Amino acid sequence: MKILTLSEKRKQIAEAKKRKKAKSPSQEELIRLLEQYQTGQYDDAEKLAVYITQEFPYHHFGWKILGAILGQTSRISEAVNANQKSVELAPQDPETRYNLGIMLQKLGRLAEAEASYRQAIELKSDYALALNNLGITLKELGRLAEAEASYRQAIALKPDFAEPPYNLGITLQELGRLADAEASSRQAIALKPDYALAHNNLGITLKELGRLAEAEASYRQAIALKPDYAEAHSNLGVVLHMNGDIDSGLKSLEKANNIDPDLQNSHIILAMLKARKALGITEFSADNISNLSHSSEQFPQPVILNRAIEAELISSLYKMKSIELTKFDNNSISDPRFGIGKCSRDFKLFKDDSPTIKSVAEDLTIIMRKVVKSDIYISESFFNIFGAGGGSTPHKHLGKIDADEYLNFGKQKYSLVYYLSVGDQNCIDPGILKLYEPSEDILPYEGMIAIFPADRKHSSIYGGKKDRVMIGVNFYSLNC
Repeated sequence: MKILTLSEKRKQIAEAKKRKKAKSPSQEELIRLLEQYQTGQYDDAEKLAVYITQEFPYHHFGWKILGAILGQTSRISEAVNANQKSVELAPQDPETRYNLGIMLQKLGRLAEAEASYRQAIELKSDYALALNNLGITLKELGRLAEAEASYRQAIALKPDFAEPPYNLGITLQELGRLADAEASSRQAIALKPDYALAHNNLGITLKELGRLAEAEASYRQAIALKPDYAEAHSNLGVVLHMNGDIDSGLKSLEKANNIDPDLQNSHIILAMLKARKALGITEFSADNISNLSHSSEQFPQPVILNRAIEAELISSLYKMKSIELTKFDNNSISDPRFGIGKCSRDFKLFKDDSPTIKSVAEDLTIIMRKVVKSDIYISESFFNIFGAGGGSTPHKHLGKIDADEYLNFGKQKYSLVYYLSVGDQNCIDPGILKLYEPSEDILPYEGMIAIFPADRKHSSIYGGKKDRVMIGVNFYSLNC
């Protein structure tokens, strides 16, 4: 037990006296606050919630509703603070811990979200909502078996709740248990026939099972229920293309892009399939695309080039919004980067409007085109700044669509790394670019560019005293 100092005891007594003196808001105020929130009157509800938290700072309900309002109005960091205050004031309220979990999950603070959901479940063992969200968090952490168990527990507790079987279907699909995934998606649809997301996910499973006509029907049902469902339009486009209806497939993909310009996979698929159509490739399989592309077999050695570095380039990267790499370590997010350092907040570095970034993007685009002898599609661009102990575990730059056996985009994907500062190489781990299968070690120098197939595993560990700065790009050749 911690022994309090005299000043700490006095502070504790003062706080206790303050709580005793504070009055609670009236029942009418609390009812009005809840009604305003539940009916979507967020401006009025927020004003009243702020008033209650200021006048009655030790009454948890005001903080609880304020946290919910801030979450609904996309002020997630503020919502976390309000929910944490509510948890402090009412630690035995499971709903408050559940609400905090939701906000932490939205911020990507997955380990904390998991803990908050588990605390809610400890307080209320039949809390199906918390079990469902715990499953989602565990899945995002890559712990699929645990996620499955959490969803199944939620289903057992609340058999009429459609979301857990829907989420279970997604997890089972990732586990490769397609028949079980189909059954789960159908269970969700049986409980909620207008569940557009479940119809779409059923389509994905049916496509993987090779039942294309049924997959098409599921996607069309999802679109009928939700006409602006970009992902369903994109998925329908792929299936139509697979069935030989090339033009209709491209139209569906274009519609998906028009609905949601940020739907990255749809942009990639559309660009690649348009390029294949232009080349006259309308029927293809994994085998013939592999033969036509520059896979690891046709591209055995990395291409090493050099580009002069603008004086202001490194300083401009330091000024950009970034994420600390420790976020990935603490939350077990599926990202190969680790240790001390930071990286760009998204994979859209080349979308930045600054003249320096535009110049780099233009030059590297020209270089990439020349190396693969083709026009290209850039899917990701980012920067990494590694401090001592920073680096990346062995990994490839292949995504879900690259593994699709029909599309087989992975054979046309490449990675580029451009070293702006190699830092301090007079150390045990100087930041060697280590390539695997076959094994190859490359010690970077400033201005060095390395290009290699994205399906080639690579890693790096850096232990120097100065920062190591690089730009990374993943791109596709549009010429099979």
